[in-house]
Amino acid sequence: MAQVEFPVSNVDATQGCGTTEKNKPLLICKGFAYTIDKTTNDKTYWKCEHVRKFKRKGRIHINCTHTTLLHENDNHNHPGNPVSTEIRIFEEKIRHQALNSNEATQNVIDYCLTNLSDHAVARLPDFKHVNEIFKITDLFLQFDSGPDNDRIIIFASVEQLQFLESGEQLLVDGTFKVTPSIFYQLYAMHVVYGNVVLPVVFALLPNKTQQTYRRLIDKLSKICPLWSPKFIMMDFDLASINAFGDKFVTTTNRSIISVCFFHLQNSIQRKLQVSN
Repeated sequence: MAQVEFPVSNVDATQGCGTTEKNKPLLICKGFAYTIDKTTNDKTYWKCEHVRKFKRKGRIHINCTHTTLLHENDNHNHPGNPVSTEIRIFEEKIRHQALNSNEATQNVIDYCLTNLSDHAVARLPDFKHVNEIFKITDLFLQFDSGPDNDRIIIFASVEQLQFLESGEQLLVDGTFKVTPSIFYQLYAMHVVYGNVVLPVVFALLPNKTQQTYRRLIDKLSKICPLWSPKFIMMDFDLASINAFGDKFVTTTNRSIISVCFFHLQNSIQRKLQVSN
């Protein structure tokens, strides 16, 4: 069965769309709710969501672009409930805005209350409960250079970027085992905050060249203009050492770069094994 999408943000308070408890498409019209019965090349057939319970054939047909009502059979064996369907549309609009907007939660609720009837408003749940259900998450994808061989993707929340910008001690390292196949490594940045170490940036990188590290650093510097760590700890990757050194160890900025003792031990052990 084809998945159907609707412009939820454009519907009014009495007709629109949503999803069922099983996340299937739901169409709301004139106080009744419908689920998909079948689809063809030119139309979608919808049946009353209570068709099994009431054994009646309330149905409507919508064109293939889901913009025009082609046929309506209002042979329902139960009364419609305009207030309940209004609330369902209200909840769906909030979900849509929460997923597609960086607006504050209260602003989203105020926007979705537009044109809602007094009867529906009276039956809404407590707004503290609404805030918990539809809490808007921070933007996590900060940058995507695009689908090519040198693609870089940077993930971080707004709060994590604030810690990155204010942190004096930066720890960086790459890992390879959990990296998607189209990337070479997952590069992580942590900062020391009080007595804890906090992850602040996760970047998917196509390789481990100095140029790639510099692209990552330059992009983060644009996102966080005040980013200037005093201490940077990393492994013995010369490319990353040079990239961070070029950016932060200058005549105007004297960051101290140090290498991890754990990686130093591993490096010495590998050398000893090679030289017997």
